[in-house]
Amino acid sequence: MKRFDCHTHSRHSDGTLPPQKVVKRAEASKLDLLILTDHDTVAGLEEAAAAATAAKIHFSLGIEINSNYPEGQVHFLGYGIRAQDPSFLAALSRFRSRRRDRVDAIMRRLRELGLPLSPEELPSSPDSPLGRPHVADLMRRKGIVRTRSEAFEKYLSRGRPGFAEPLGPTPEEAIALIRDAGGFASLAHPKTAKTALKHLPEWVRAGLEGIESYYAAFSEEERKHWAGVAAGFNLLSTGGSDFHGPGTGRDRPLGVEIPESVFDRFSDRLARCG
Repeated sequence: MKRFDCHTHSRHSDGTLPPQKVVKRAEASKLDLLILTDHDTVAGLEEAAAAATAAKIHFSLGIEINSNYPEGQVHFLGYGIRAQDPSFLAALSRFRSRRRDRVDAIMRRLRELGLPLSPEELPSSPDSPLGRPHVADLMRRKGIVRTRSEAFEKYLSRGRPGFAEPLGPTPEEAIALIRDAGGFASLAHPKTAKTALKHLPEWVRAGLEGIESYYAAFSEEERKHWAGVAAGFNLLSTGGSDFHGPGTGRDRPLGVEIPESVFDRFSDRLARCG
Protein backbone atom coordinates (compact mmCIF):
# COMPACT_ATOMS: atom_id res chain seq x y z
CA MET A 1 0.00 0.00 0.00
CA LYS A 2 0.96 3.63 -0.57
CA ARG A 3 -0.20 6.75 1.22
CA PHE A 4 -0.84 9.92 -0.74
CA ASP A 5 -3.01 13.02 -0.55
CA CYS A 6 -4.05 14.63 -3.80
CA HIS A 7 -6.74 16.89 -2.36
CA THR A 8 -5.66 19.53 0.19
CA HIS A 9 -6.36 23.21 0.78
CA SER A 10 -4.46 26.08 2.35
CA ARG A 11 -5.47 29.55 3.49
CA HIS A 12 -4.88 30.72 -0.09
CA SER A 13 -8.40 29.41 -0.75
CA ASP A 14 -10.80 28.16 1.93
CA GLY A 15 -8.35 26.36 4.21
CA THR A 16 -7.12 27.83 7.48
CA LEU A 17 -3.40 26.92 7.45
CA PRO A 18 -0.55 28.40 5.39
CA PRO A 19 0.95 26.01 2.82
CA GLN A 20 4.02 25.41 5.02
CA LYS A 21 1.84 23.99 7.78
CA VAL A 22 -0.05 21.79 5.33
CA VAL A 23 3.35 20.38 4.35
CA LYS A 24 4.17 19.83 8.04
CA ARG A 25 0.98 17.81 8.35
CA ALA A 26 2.03 15.80 5.30
CA GLU A 27 5.44 15.16 6.87
CA ALA A 28 3.77 13.87 10.05
CA SER A 29 1.55 11.59 7.97
CA LYS A 30 4.57 10.17 6.07
CA LEU A 31 3.00 10.73 2.66
CA ASP A 32 4.47 9.30 -0.54
CA LEU A 33 2.96 12.24 -2.44
CA LEU A 34 1.30 15.56 -1.51
CA ILE A 35 -0.65 17.74 -3.91
CA LEU A 36 -2.03 21.16 -2.98
CA THR A 37 -5.38 21.78 -4.68
CA ASP A 38 -6.62 25.21 -3.66
CA HIS A 39 -9.79 26.50 -5.31
CA ASP A 40 -9.21 28.61 -8.42
CA THR A 41 -5.71 29.74 -7.42
CA VAL A 42 -2.07 28.65 -7.58
CA ALA A 43 -0.95 31.33 -5.12
CA GLY A 44 0.36 28.77 -2.61
CA LEU A 45 2.70 27.04 -5.07
CA GLU A 46 6.02 28.60 -4.12
CA GLU A 47 5.47 28.39 -0.36
CA ALA A 48 4.33 24.76 -0.50
CA ALA A 49 7.04 23.68 -2.95
CA ALA A 50 9.82 25.25 -0.86
CA ALA A 51 8.52 23.66 2.34
CA ALA A 52 8.15 20.27 0.65
CA THR A 53 11.69 20.42 -0.72
CA ALA A 54 13.03 21.18 2.75
CA ALA A 55 11.00 18.31 4.23
CA LYS A 56 12.00 15.95 1.36
CA ILE A 57 8.36 15.31 0.48
CA HIS A 58 7.33 14.46 -3.08
CA PHE A 59 5.10 17.44 -3.94
CA SER A 60 3.06 18.54 -6.93
CA LEU A 61 0.72 21.46 -7.50
CA GLY A 62 -2.91 20.91 -8.38
CA ILE A 63 -6.11 22.90 -8.55
CA GLU A 64 -9.78 22.43 -7.66
CA ILE A 65 -12.31 24.08 -9.95
CA ASN A 66 -15.99 24.40 -9.03
CA SER A 67 -18.27 24.01 -12.03
CA ASN A 68 -22.03 24.13 -12.59
CA TYR A 69 -24.24 21.68 -14.43
CA PRO A 70 -28.05 21.46 -14.67
CA GLU A 71 -28.53 19.53 -11.42
CA GLY A 72 -26.17 21.58 -9.31
CA GLN A 73 -22.42 21.94 -8.78
CA VAL A 74 -19.55 19.54 -9.36
CA HIS A 75 -15.85 19.97 -8.60
CA PHE A 76 -12.87 18.87 -10.68
CA LEU A 77 -9.33 18.37 -9.45
CA GLY A 78 -6.57 19.21 -11.90
CA TYR A 79 -3.13 17.62 -11.75
CA GLY A 80 0.13 18.20 -13.62
CA ILE A 81 -0.86 21.68 -14.70
CA ARG A 82 1.50 24.35 -16.01
CA ALA A 83 0.88 26.73 -13.12
CA GLN A 84 2.20 29.84 -14.89
CA ASP A 85 0.41 29.29 -18.21
CA PRO A 86 -0.96 32.79 -19.10
CA SER A 87 -4.31 31.55 -20.41
CA PHE A 88 -4.76 29.35 -17.36
CA LEU A 89 -3.98 32.21 -14.97
CA ALA A 90 -6.33 34.54 -16.84
CA ALA A 91 -9.18 32.02 -16.57
CA LEU A 92 -8.57 31.56 -12.84
CA SER A 93 -8.66 35.33 -12.39
CA ARG A 94 -12.07 35.42 -14.10
CA PHE A 95 -13.33 32.63 -11.85
CA ARG A 96 -12.18 34.50 -8.75
CA SER A 97 -13.95 37.64 -9.96
CA ARG A 98 -17.18 35.67 -10.41
CA ARG A 99 -16.73 34.22 -6.92
CA ARG A 100 -16.52 37.72 -5.47
CA ASP A 101 -19.70 38.70 -7.35
CA ARG A 102 -21.47 35.71 -5.81
CA VAL A 103 -20.20 36.53 -2.31
CA ASP A 104 -21.36 40.13 -2.76
CA ALA A 105 -24.86 38.82 -3.52
CA ILE A 106 -24.73 36.53 -0.47
CA MET A 107 -23.62 39.38 1.78
CA ARG A 108 -26.45 41.61 0.51
CA ARG A 109 -28.99 38.92 1.36
CA LEU A 110 -27.55 38.40 4.82
CA ARG A 111 -27.53 42.12 5.55
CA GLU A 112 -31.19 42.27 4.45
CA LEU A 113 -31.84 39.78 7.26
CA GLY A 114 -30.34 42.29 9.68
CA LEU A 115 -27.04 40.46 10.20
CA PRO A 116 -24.13 42.83 11.02
CA LEU A 117 -21.80 41.81 8.19
CA SER A 118 -19.62 44.04 6.04
CA PRO A 119 -17.80 43.05 2.80
CA GLU A 120 -14.75 44.92 4.13
CA GLU A 121 -14.41 42.26 6.82
CA LEU A 122 -13.73 39.54 4.24
CA PRO A 123 -10.29 38.69 2.76
CA SER A 124 -9.42 41.01 -0.13
CA SER A 125 -6.40 39.51 -1.92
CA PRO A 126 -7.04 39.27 -5.71
CA ASP A 127 -5.06 36.01 -5.83
CA SER A 128 -7.19 34.28 -3.18
CA PRO A 129 -10.73 33.20 -4.09
CA LEU A 130 -13.68 34.12 -1.92
CA GLY A 131 -16.42 31.62 -1.18
CA ARG A 132 -19.18 30.70 1.21
CA PRO A 133 -16.67 29.27 3.74
CA HIS A 134 -15.21 32.77 4.17
CA VAL A 135 -18.67 34.16 4.85
CA ALA A 136 -19.26 31.32 7.31
CA ASP A 137 -15.99 32.11 9.09
CA LEU A 138 -16.96 35.78 9.37
CA MET A 139 -20.34 34.77 10.82
CA ARG A 140 -18.56 32.60 13.33
CA ARG A 141 -16.21 35.42 14.36
CA LYS A 142 -19.23 37.67 14.85
CA GLY A 143 -20.92 35.09 17.08
CA ILE A 144 -23.83 34.57 14.70
CA VAL A 145 -23.03 30.86 14.37
CA ARG A 146 -20.67 28.49 16.16
CA THR A 147 -19.30 26.56 13.19
CA ARG A 148 -19.00 26.64 9.42
CA SER A 149 -21.51 23.79 9.25
CA GLU A 150 -24.09 25.76 11.22
CA ALA A 151 -23.65 28.74 8.87
CA PHE A 152 -24.30 26.50 5.88
CA GLU A 153 -27.24 24.73 7.49
CA LYS A 154 -28.99 27.95 8.55
CA TYR A 155 -27.99 30.49 5.93
CA LEU A 156 -25.72 29.46 3.06
CA SER A 157 -26.99 26.20 1.54
CA ARG A 158 -29.43 26.02 -1.36
CA GLY A 159 -32.89 26.96 -0.14
CA ARG A 160 -31.53 28.99 2.79
CA PRO A 161 -31.95 32.78 2.95
CA GLY A 162 -28.35 33.69 2.16
CA PHE A 163 -27.87 31.37 -0.80
CA ALA A 164 -26.91 32.77 -4.21
CA GLU A 165 -26.44 30.70 -7.35
CA PRO A 166 -22.83 29.80 -8.21
CA LEU A 167 -21.25 31.43 -11.25
CA GLY A 168 -18.55 28.91 -12.18
CA PRO A 169 -17.74 27.35 -15.55
CA THR A 170 -19.45 24.28 -17.01
CA PRO A 171 -17.85 20.86 -16.36
CA GLU A 172 -16.66 20.74 -19.95
CA GLU A 173 -15.03 24.18 -19.61
CA ALA A 174 -13.30 23.18 -16.37
CA ILE A 175 -11.95 19.96 -17.88
CA ALA A 176 -10.78 21.78 -21.02
CA LEU A 177 -9.00 24.44 -18.97
CA ILE A 178 -7.06 21.81 -17.02
CA ARG A 179 -6.15 19.92 -20.20
CA ASP A 180 -5.11 23.10 -22.02
CA ALA A 181 -2.73 23.82 -19.12
CA GLY A 182 -1.02 20.47 -19.70
CA GLY A 183 -2.79 18.55 -16.92
CA PHE A 184 -5.56 16.03 -16.41
CA ALA A 185 -8.85 16.22 -14.54
CA SER A 186 -10.42 14.01 -11.89
CA LEU A 187 -13.96 14.23 -10.53
CA ALA A 188 -13.75 15.30 -6.87
CA HIS A 189 -15.79 13.63 -4.09
CA PRO A 190 -18.16 12.05 -6.62
CA LYS A 191 -20.81 11.23 -4.02
CA THR A 192 -21.63 14.93 -3.69
CA ALA A 193 -22.46 15.11 -7.40
CA LYS A 194 -25.66 13.14 -6.97
CA THR A 195 -26.26 12.66 -10.68
CA ALA A 196 -22.59 12.19 -11.58
CA LEU A 197 -23.10 8.70 -13.00
CA LYS A 198 -25.69 10.06 -15.41
CA HIS A 199 -23.24 12.63 -16.76
CA LEU A 200 -19.98 10.68 -16.57
CA PRO A 201 -20.07 9.60 -20.24
CA GLU A 202 -20.33 13.26 -21.28
CA TRP A 203 -17.47 14.28 -19.04
CA VAL A 204 -15.30 11.36 -20.19
CA ARG A 205 -15.90 12.44 -23.79
CA ALA A 206 -14.83 15.95 -22.73
CA GLY A 207 -11.52 14.54 -21.44
CA LEU A 208 -12.12 13.52 -17.82
CA GLU A 209 -9.39 11.05 -16.79
CA GLY A 210 -10.06 10.22 -13.13
CA ILE A 211 -12.49 9.81 -10.24
CA GLU A 212 -11.63 10.51 -6.61
CA SER A 213 -12.52 6.96 -5.57
CA TYR A 214 -10.33 7.00 -2.45
CA TYR A 215 -11.95 10.00 -0.77
CA ALA A 216 -11.14 9.99 2.93
CA ALA A 217 -14.75 10.42 4.08
CA PHE A 218 -15.93 7.42 2.03
CA SER A 219 -16.66 4.06 3.62
CA GLU A 220 -14.76 1.06 2.32
CA GLU A 221 -17.86 0.03 0.41
CA GLU A 222 -18.10 3.47 -1.23
CA ARG A 223 -14.42 3.37 -2.19
CA LYS A 224 -14.88 0.00 -3.86
CA HIS A 225 -17.97 1.26 -5.66
CA TRP A 226 -16.29 4.32 -7.12
CA ALA A 227 -13.08 2.45 -7.93
CA GLY A 228 -15.30 0.05 -9.88
CA VAL A 229 -16.97 2.95 -11.68
CA ALA A 230 -13.55 4.37 -12.56
CA ALA A 231 -12.38 1.01 -13.87
CA GLY A 232 -15.56 0.66 -15.93
CA PHE A 233 -14.76 3.89 -17.75
CA ASN A 234 -11.01 3.10 -17.85
CA LEU A 235 -10.33 6.11 -15.61
CA LEU A 236 -7.68 6.63 -12.97
CA SER A 237 -8.64 6.36 -9.32
CA THR A 238 -7.39 9.33 -7.31
CA GLY A 239 -7.78 10.11 -3.63
CA GLY A 240 -7.29 12.54 -0.79
CA SER A 241 -8.44 13.90 2.53
CA ASP A 242 -10.00 17.19 1.32
CA PHE A 243 -8.07 18.74 4.21
CA HIS A 244 -9.06 22.32 5.10
CA GLY A 245 -7.55 22.78 8.55
CA PRO A 246 -8.62 23.63 12.10
CA GLY A 247 -12.07 25.14 12.56
CA THR A 248 -13.43 23.91 9.23
CA GLY A 249 -14.88 20.53 10.14
CA ARG A 250 -12.40 18.98 7.73
CA ASP A 251 -9.27 18.68 9.83
CA ARG A 252 -8.64 14.95 9.52
CA PRO A 253 -5.08 13.59 9.21
CA LEU A 254 -3.65 13.90 5.73
CA GLY A 255 -3.49 10.99 3.37
CA VAL A 256 -5.38 7.94 2.21
CA GLU A 257 -4.03 4.43 1.69
CA ILE A 258 -4.24 3.07 -1.83
CA PRO A 259 -2.92 -0.04 -3.62
CA GLU A 260 0.56 0.43 -5.03
CA SER A 261 -0.74 -0.33 -8.53
CA VAL A 262 -3.19 2.61 -8.28
CA PHE A 263 -0.42 4.89 -7.02
CA ASP A 264 1.94 3.82 -9.82
CA ARG A 265 -0.66 4.41 -12.52
CA PHE A 266 -1.43 7.88 -11.15
CA SER A 267 2.28 8.72 -10.83
CA ASP A 268 2.95 7.59 -14.41
CA ARG A 269 0.21 9.86 -15.70
CA LEU A 270 1.48 12.76 -13.59
CA ALA A 271 4.98 12.27 -15.01
CA ARG A 272 3.64 12.66 -18.56
CA CYS A 273 2.10 16.07 -17.91
CA GLY A 274 3.53 19.35 -19.01
